[in-house]
Amino acid sequence: MKRFSITGLIIIATFCLTSNVFARGGWADMNGGTTGGAGGAVVDVNNYTDLETYAESSSTYIIRISGTIDIGSDGFDIAKNKTLIGVGTDATLSGNVGFKNRDGNIILENLHIHNPYTSDEGDGLSITQDIYNVLVTKCSVYDCEDGGLDVSNRSDFVTVSWCKFYYTPATPDPTHCFSTLVGARDSLPEDANYLRVTYHHNWWTTGVKERMPRVRYGQVHVYNNYYSDLVYGGYCIGVGCGARIRVENNYFNAVYTPWKDYYSDAPEWPVGHIGWNTGNIYYNCTQPTWATNEYATIFVPPYEYDLDDAADIPTLVQAYAGAGTPYPPHWYSGAYGDFDLSGTVDRIDLATFVDYWLETTGIEDADYYPDGIVNFRELAKLAESWLLD
Repeated sequence: MKRFSITGLIIIATFCLTSNVFARGGWADMNGGTTGGAGGAVVDVNNYTDLETYAESSSTYIIRISGTIDIGSDGFDIAKNKTLIGVGTDATLSGNVGFKNRDGNIILENLHIHNPYTSDEGDGLSITQDIYNVLVTKCSVYDCEDGGLDVSNRSDFVTVSWCKFYYTPATPDPTHCFSTLVGARDSLPEDANYLRVTYHHNWWTTGVKERMPRVRYGQVHVYNNYYSDLVYGGYCIGVGCGARIRVENNYFNAVYTPWKDYYSDAPEWPVGHIGWNTGNIYYNCTQPTWATNEYATIFVPPYEYDLDDAADIPTLVQAYAGAGTPYPPHWYSGAYGDFDLSGTVDRIDLATFVDYWLETTGIEDADYYPDGIVNFRELAKLAESWLLD
């Protein structure tokens, strides 16, 4: 479902430093929702000592991160009720980003994350051991010694959205370019009641070979993602033991195989299940035939979501996925005129609109009809949303 016009060059919104509704959605909206550090103090950090202090505190914080911070092979463990958000376009965490066991309600946004350290915690992000309600959005995860982002050990209610995953030629082990894993081992069937994860509007690209994601036991929703320039011989989605995977409106661009069987070699554990709709695009590749399409019986997400046309996904995702990229215009996630994303077009929004009136620069978030000026056409659109409300 397109909410704005994509004609050649896409409308690029002004980069803003706020957690945006468009990036939410998915399983992280369940279980009471994911608000991170909302309502807590806002603090600015540019070094490991301060970052660790605030991230591991029992208090609620919005932590604004600047520059590059080396967090080491052991990293730190983020405690509940935190938002970690990068300032500008280059905020970077180098090392393992971990989470405090049995804590949750955490948002990570607009961060470059990589882990060059060889250790047991070689992942970029390790969402493991009963972690709940996590939103990872508009992050770039790259060059990790193990996986880029893993969800395991009864962790639950996770959304990964508008992120970019990649490896560079300088990666020490190019044969281990794995990306995202759900479920640690075949021998953990108790995970079947957990590991509910949504991946939407992500871009898996240069140098990635496998696990986009690989799934054991979880209920995993994979929609509106873009797969391109991957390592030949790998796979995108791994269907592991007990997996239940819903695949919708993704764009597979010349990949080796969109999904692969990872449960047949472990017959002692439950089989995996995958269901896909007709909206996926397989460009210069083939839709797999080895699996039965269980789309009619696979789980139905309990949250609301809108599917973009798969044909639009390469343009959308390449423009907006990853750290330091712009955010889509406000109407991507709702009605035109709801500038503050409150769900209502009201007097506050009207005041914002007045600031854009007849302006010709810095108007990307208001120029609904991309003609370079905010005028009566947008005013009529705002009035339409007002009346509907």
